[in-house]
Amino acid sequence: MEPYTVIRHGHASYPVFIGKDALADVRSVMDDIAGIRPAYLVTTPQVARIAAERLEAVAFAGEPLLLPDGEQAKSLASIEELAGGLISRGVRRDGVLIAVGGGALGDAAGFAASVYLRGIDVVHVPTTLLAQVDSSIGGKTAVNHPMGKNLLGSFHPPIAVIADVGFLDSLSEQELCSGALEALKAGVIGDTSLFDLIELERDSISRRQLEMLEVVVQRAVAVKAGIVSADARESDQRRLLNYGHTIGHGIEAAMNYEGITHGAAVGYGMIGANAVAVARSLLDKGVAARIDEAVRDLHAGDPPPADVADILRATEHDKKFGGGKRVMVLPRDIGHCVVVEDISREELHLAAERALAG
Repeated sequence: MEPYTVIRHGHASYPVFIGKDALADVRSVMDDIAGIRPAYLVTTPQVARIAAERLEAVAFAGEPLLLPDGEQAKSLASIEELAGGLISRGVRRDGVLIAVGGGALGDAAGFAASVYLRGIDVVHVPTTLLAQVDSSIGGKTAVNHPMGKNLLGSFHPPIAVIADVGFLDSLSEQELCSGALEALKAGVIGDTSLFDLIELERDSISRRQLEMLEVVVQRAVAVKAGIVSADARESDQRRLLNYGHTIGHGIEAAMNYEGITHGAAVGYGMIGANAVAVARSLLDKGVAARIDEAVRDLHAGDPPPADVADILRATEHDKKFGGGKRVMVLPRDIGHCVVVEDISREELHLAAERALAG
């Protein structure tokens, strides 16, 4: 199997494979990249049930190591339990973790790999649209803290990413929309045609047409790959990927990471950022309305039942803020965003209000 793209991460690089039934090639990919080394499956109970036959076809060392489903995986308690499992199995530095699951599983397994024995290799096999278009790409790992999302983490690039779009056929409507919203975000950041595609092919995406989803994954990965390869550690250009995340992460924290998907929170955060961009005369009202409508079309649910004050308190711990500066990514047009470092508290309040208004 040939990689769709290769991502540069500082002095290292890793391939990204995208395709239907790509999981079947994980062992050949492993042999090509890592040689004959013990591979340990890390997944969740839900994925283990849904993909039992597909996972059995791949040779792993021992039984799967399980992390909780969803955001519960992203806690230090879960990492400690996973580390205990690795220790009890005698996993050494030549061991490779194969992280099969959604974004939360990938974040947690990647973080565990980054700290176990001061770092062992990991291969990401993302099983949700959100993970395939975003979280598995770029080498960021993290767990949550009660005071904020992703506050504990590290940069630990994988040795490969294998995005099997066949997994997307079993996604719930919520999970599908969550990933589509992250792909929409990528379109606003750097690919007008990707935005147009998602806008026009909403029904095909909803029906889980795998050929269309594969194109969406490829285009979104291309946007992120270009940015990450140019800025591996989020010192400059990579900050553009945080469009919608300032208020989105605040919404998630205000709701205790329950009752809303990450993509939906980011989508409403995009609406909030658009309001600030319009108020600053950076973004045309008509373009903002088009983006907002695309977000609503992908997430037909009610706006999040959060409180503006709780969201603003959560943003105080936003890791993107520093040196007394409040930072937000604002669009100037579809396909073009900028990083703004002098956001006022009043503008954050406006963004939170508009996000909650939906």
